[in-house]
Amino acid sequence: MSTNQYSAIGFLGGIALLFLIVLSGGNIAIMIGVALLVVILYFSFRALKKPPALTIQQKAILVDFDFYKTLTIAERKEFEYRVSYLTQNKEFMGRKDLVVTDRMKILIAATIAQIGFGFEFITFEDFDKIIIFPKAYYSKYTGHYHKGEVNASGVIVLSWADFLEGFKISDDGYNVGLHEIAHALRLEDAIPGDEYHFLKETDLTVWNHVAETEYDNIRAGKPSFIRSYAGTNRQEFFAVCIEQFFEQPQGFYDALPELYKAMARLIKQDPLKRKRNYF
Repeated sequence: MSTNQYSAIGFLGGIALLFLIVLSGGNIAIMIGVALLVVILYFSFRALKKPPALTIQQKAILVDFDFYKTLTIAERKEFEYRVSYLTQNKEFMGRKDLVVTDRMKILIAATIAQIGFGFEFITFEDFDKIIIFPKAYYSKYTGHYHKGEVNASGVIVLSWADFLEGFKISDDGYNVGLHEIAHALRLEDAIPGDEYHFLKETDLTVWNHVAETEYDNIRAGKPSFIRSYAGTNRQEFFAVCIEQFFEQPQGFYDALPELYKAMARLIKQDPLKRKRNYF
């Protein structure tokens, strides 16, 4: 029997129990019945929200995920829970005859979980659809081929070939998955809802202040540790910094220590210290 079925039985049982108690007693019985119902409902809905654990096969996919390797045993359990939740609560859709596999779901969900791991669970509730193309795809809106994109309508789009390419070399600072989910992170913070403004205003202020100098340097064509595409606009600057922050933390810190620390404070992770919620 599934968790959802147990939850439904618990809910109906609680209603029946309350009904019987009310019929058989006075005010004290009613109060006891209400209290029991509250407890039953609490655990029923808690079970309803909690996704089943990852299967052995799904965990085996995570074993090769670089970020997962750095986590403690307790953190791995939390990470697995988040990945499980995301795989079950996002709609993954293949395009151009692409068949969506468990591996695709797990690796994409793991990338989402990685970027938000410093916070109390961010579910990226405003992004319920993840569209996967086999390779770079043509956009009729821009007239260009894209490796990925994110829009405020609640869609994350990825080229699977380019997504995988981003993880082949773990320290080159290029990662399409991290890049696109970084865009989703900023949008999730900006869209009113349950997860609105989880990025602290004071941390954003520090980030914007420190980032401005390097952004201007790149725009002016000056040499920078951050690759030149970051000069496209401030949104791309942030996304490129996320890529290099996770994949080249030591180089990032050595070249731009204040910018590195501002990023670590903003997303509550420090890859060099292998800690989350560090600030």
